Amino acid sequence: MKSTEYLLKALGVGICILFSLIPENPMGLELTVAGIILTILGIPHGAIDHLTSEPNTTQKGMLVFLIRYLGMIGIYLMLWVFFPVFSLAFFLLFSSYHFGQSHFFELKSHSFLSIALFVSRGAFFISVILFGDLPMTRTILDPLLDLGGVSAYSYWIIFGLLFLSLLLEGIESRKIKSSTWIDLVVLAPLLYFSPLLISFIVYFGFWHAFPSMKLEYSFLKKFPQYNSLKKFTWQLLPFSLISLFGIALMIYFGQNYLESNELLLLFFILISLISFPHVIYMDRFVRLFKTDPYSA
Repeated sequence: MKSTEYLLKALGVGICILFSLIPENPMGLELTVAGIILTILGIPHGAIDHLTSEPNTTQKGMLVFLIRYLGMIGIYLMLWVFFPVFSLAFFLLFSSYHFGQSHFFELKSHSFLSIALFVSRGAFFISVILFGDLPMTRTILDPLLDLGGVSAYSYWIIFGLLFLSLLLEGIESRKIKSSTWIDLVVLAPLLYFSPLLISFIVYFGFWHAFPSMKLEYSFLKKFPQYNSLKKFTWQLLPFSLISLFGIALMIYFGQNYLESNELLLLFFILISLISFPHVIYMDRFVRLFKTDPYSA
């Protein structure tokens, strides 16, 4: 699957180059590309949290899992309703940790230093994506806050996070990986000059979701009921389809009552709601997998 990862990342680079060169990107094409990647990789990588949590789950175990999962979504939804700015900051924080963690799955330690490394690396890429297409970022987030003051310091924020994450990687790992330099020299500039939707979905799909699915498969294939790609793929379908149907339904009805920027914000919030419990379960899985991959 390593070769598949390289091919997908090469595809992601090609997509970014293509959209960077198109003078005026048609939104329909962006949405199509984003929808395909989200459907094939983005949503499915979080659709088996119940199995990475407990591979031999029972009906009772599944019920408990669903109650906890939906409960976390419900709590976070309430936070969005009553404290939207805090919820946005919280989303950016746990997304930074989650994305940064996927750059260092091989790192065995889980110290304060490694946590800071995950957050700083993920925050760097998120800042590149958001500040690279600031007009679109403002379009989405204007209903929540004014980014005018922050945008003046965008380069300081980006390069500050870059320096911090490189410093922490050097301290934590004693060296900086060759893949890090490729990500920083090739990927980061392409994300910056690509449209927001494209840069996000390329990074999310090919640099986060697929490596996460690889780790999930390497664990689940040790169990007879999941020990082939076909069996693994079948396990991805139920919750992937439910999530995609729910998102599509809310966006469909949202079109009748919301402006385009409000609809984009709604989609942004929906992704954050799905992500919150996934980050918690995935972090627990990754920590246990590093110590004992047979009992994660």
